[in-house]
Amino acid sequence: MTTKRRVLLDGNGSSQINIEGLGVYVPASELAQIKQNLGAEIQQLKDQVQAMQLERSTHIDDISIDRFANAMRVKMAYARAKGRSGWDDPAQCSGEHLAKMLVEHLTKGNAGTFEDVANFAMMLHQRQESPSLLVDAIGNLNATAGNKLEALRDSIQACENQGYRVMFGNWQVTGAILSDSDGVIELVQE
Repeated sequence: MTTKRRVLLDGNGSSQINIEGLGVYVPASELAQIKQNLGAEIQQLKDQVQAMQLERSTHIDDISIDRFANAMRVKMAYARAKGRSGWDDPAQCSGEHLAKMLVEHLTKGNAGTFEDVANFAMMLHQRQESPSLLVDAIGNLNATAGNKLEALRDSIQACENQGYRVMFGNWQVTGAILSDSDGVIELVQE
């Protein structure tokens, strides 16, 4: 893009010239030198931008960041289309809530989890929230899990008190199946 500037004489026969857009008056005798200096500076800036673009376009770090940013962008657009908004307004969405959502998404492990986690991190970053919110969110998640484990332990104890033997199919208990044979309750993952 070429920028054209008008050079205005002050009309009083002065040797000072106003270069429009720069807001300065320069002696007419120095105009050629100023143009040359500006041209050289502009070319240096163009060369720097071109070098950054070349480096950016060929380095695997930058290529990967661009790809991941695009995946985040698609995920955010999909969420917007579903009516989600307000992350940027603390009155609508607290930093604590964003941190909680980020931490909860770490346990999902489905397609799109990386993008969700990154988008929540971006939201917290852009709002300049404290990283300590994540520590608090993990603590709250652990407390909730502890409460659920305590309730499960109480349920198991109640079953055992009634003479049932409780067996676990795996450690991720999400449901229970009653067995007709020998009074066994087997808790299995759904």
